[in-house]
Amino acid sequence: MRPEQVQDAVRRNVPVVIPAGCVEYHGPHLPIGTDFLIANSVCVEAEKRVECVVAPPLALAPTMAWAAGPEEGEVDFDPEAFFVYARETLRRLAAMGFRRIYLLQHHQGPDGLEVLCLKRAAGEVVRETVHQWGAGWGRRPPEELPIPNIFGWIQVAYIDSFSRYPGPYPGQIPIGHAGKGETQLIMAALPDTVRLEALDTLERLPQWLEDATAADAEEGRRWLEFCVLGWVGELARGAVPPAGGG
Repeated sequence: MRPEQVQDAVRRNVPVVIPAGCVEYHGPHLPIGTDFLIANSVCVEAEKRVECVVAPPLALAPTMAWAAGPEEGEVDFDPEAFFVYARETLRRLAAMGFRRIYLLQHHQGPDGLEVLCLKRAAGEVVRETVHQWGAGWGRRPPEELPIPNIFGWIQVAYIDSFSRYPGPYPGQIPIGHAGKGETQLIMAALPDTVRLEALDTLERLPQWLEDATAADAEEGRRWLEFCVLGWVGELARGAVPPAGGG
């Protein structure tokens, strides 16, 4: 984006989305960037259908070396360094003037270390911002505040946070680390990166890989579309169209 495009997006309240994941071993059949690649794929597809700003991904995050070591591509990023980087990213987007900021996070889940770091970063930026408004700012009418939606200004969400269930199949979207759910999402988004036959190189499959061979590319496409539609609906709220329509 050029500077005037950033300024125009801010003026019209266009939302900004930051994909977030990690670099982590996902079995021998999937790319080590699976988590942030899934998050980024949802953003890329949503951007084709609704106006939004997709920021560079937060690709490195704490993994706790749960699945493997660095020799197999695992990057267990220091959580404090990740928190600081995420906070600085949010601070700079806030300084640009964005008033609808989303973190589309795909790693570990709602109680994972990455989410805790992201929520801490978001909370600190919100707190810093309201302290500049002076004590008692909550007594003012929300529409008079510099950011009327301050408590929803920065949201940490997941690929299906805004999707309406039931989805294309019974139950919720299957995820599971490197198993059927993530494998078929990558098969749908980046099929050239998947090698299911590589699973045969393992003497014993860990429990989380046991259903990976059940992945189906068509099912993955349907779930990916399900997630994208949810995000398109959320991002479409509140932006002002460009001058002259569009």
